Amino acid sequence: MPAALKENIVPVPGQVETRLWLQLLSLHGELFASLNAMLSSEFGLSLAKFDVLAQLDRSRDGLALGQLSQNLKVSGGNVSGLVQRLLADDLISREMSSEDRRSFIVRLTPKGEALFTKAAAVHKKHLSTRLENIPPHELDTALSVLRSLSSKLRSESKKQSRKK
Repeated sequence: MPAALKENIVPVPGQVETRLWLQLLSLHGELFASLNAMLSSEFGLSLAKFDVLAQLDRSRDGLALGQLSQNLKVSGGNVSGLVQRLLADDLISREMSSEDRRSFIVRLTPKGEALFTKAAAVHKKHLSTRLENIPPHELDTALSVLRSLSSKLRSESKKQSRKK
């Protein structure tokens, strides 16, 4: 369609937002599926387990299950299941919190740390390979736009929660 005609079309409310949402889902699905398959075949890790290990790698003192759930933006039930499977694999340890006896702290075990270190390097290389045909300036622009959108959405969410 010629650009002149496009300019005269009145946008349907929510259409651009819906297209953005669908494009984000599509991109996420594409990268998620390939990362998940790669981590599973090479390390026996799902991307969800990898994400737990990544959080614990960043928090060397360990994390309470509630904090882990918050960081991962998933329900406590999801975290509990992942933690149980990672405990069974001896990739993490769990101990009662010294500050709150109702809470548990989880940490990487040496085995978990070694596996995560290897998996993280392959994860990074896999993403580099998947995105190698996209010019660096486009990746920088996309990252900048996504950070801006995230910041604005968080700010709007805070405003909305203060109004309630």
